[in-house]
Amino acid sequence: MRSKLAAALSVLIAMATFVAPPSSAAGMNMGNYDLWTNRYDRASWFWFISTCIPEKSPDCINVAARPRLKFYAYYESKAWLVDGRYTFTVDVPDGLRCPGYNLPTRETYSWDAVSLVGTIDSKYDVGCFNGPPGTQFWTFKLVRL
Repeated sequence: MRSKLAAALSVLIAMATFVAPPSSAAGMNMGNYDLWTNRYDRASWFWFISTCIPEKSPDCINVAARPRLKFYAYYESKAWLVDGRYTFTVDVPDGLRCPGYNLPTRETYSWDAVSLVGTIDSKYDVGCFNGPPGTQFWTFKLVRL
C-alpha cells in the first residue's frame, strides 16, 4: 500500500512540474504576494499574480489586489514588463481619504521585476474639501507568500 501511495505521489509531483504556472524570465512568479507599503495605514493588501488572458505573453501579468479589511475597494489590472519594470495604472474609487469621505484617484504602480521594489504615483482631479488637483507618492515592496 505504501509503495502504491509513494508511486502515485511521485507521479503527481512529476506532473506538477509540467503544469506549473509560467513565470517571467525576469523573476516574477505567479502566486500570492504581500504588498508592503506606506500607502495605507488602516489595511494591508495582497496581490494574486496570474498569467494575462488572452495575451499569455511572458511580458504581461495580471494583478488582482485585495484588501485584508473590507473598507477599501478591490482593483485588478494587467501589468506589462518594459525595460525591467512592471507597470500598471488603475482607477481607485476611494484612493484619496478625506475626513469623513473618500475621493477617486488614478494610481500608477511600477516596480523592478527582480527586486520587487517599486513606487505608487497617485493623482486626483479634486482634493479634499474641493481643493486643487494633486499627486501623492508612496513606495512598496512585494513579498512572496
